[in-house]
Amino acid sequence: MANHETLLAVRSAYDTVAEAYSTVIPDTSFEAPLDLAMVDHFAAHMRATADRLVIDVGCGAGRMSSYLSHAGLNVSGVDLSPEMVRVAQRLHPGLPFEVGELTDLPAADASADGILAWYSVIHSPPVTLPAIAREFWRALRPGGSALIAFQAGSGHRTVDRAYGHDVQLRAELHAPDDVALRFTEQGFKMRAQLVRAPRSVEKHPQAAILVDKPCVPS
Repeated sequence: MANHETLLAVRSAYDTVAEAYSTVIPDTSFEAPLDLAMVDHFAAHMRATADRLVIDVGCGAGRMSSYLSHAGLNVSGVDLSPEMVRVAQRLHPGLPFEVGELTDLPAADASADGILAWYSVIHSPPVTLPAIAREFWRALRPGGSALIAFQAGSGHRTVDRAYGHDVQLRAELHAPDDVALRFTEQGFKMRAQLVRAPRSVEKHPQAAILVDKPCVPS
């Protein structure tokens, strides 16, 4: 499980910025076309069977949850920040949201068809990735998929100002091959990996991996 002090710092920071965050980034209009194409591919795969349950892990104010819901999926949102959950519940009253951690999801074993972790591991040190992969494996049904997006690189940076508020956050960069390895070591199969150059508003390359939990364990 992630360091308790780290979790408290992340929760406090996102509790502080929740309202401002929901105003600055209210929907998917910030997403680059390549990034959104990965989400759309993930959603299309989920729609192959009716009533697929997808957990939006690290859902923030619910913008990606809403996007997936409008794409025809049965979505629930989970976030570490109670204030983010409160804002998400207000903005998207038709969707369920609750507080939870990446390594301790409020989901029964093999209960989800998909997990979206859209920039949700950016405050998780690389050492915690195996625990996150184990938890996603636990929560997903055989045949389920997970899409994980993050800033690519190595090391970390310190964030002391975000969305008009003073905060104390450590933002982690992850090597795409390392993230892929942690999930494949757990038993997931790689389906796609995207690494793109940063846009003018970004400081680092952006990455996403799409992995599947096999129907039959290998």
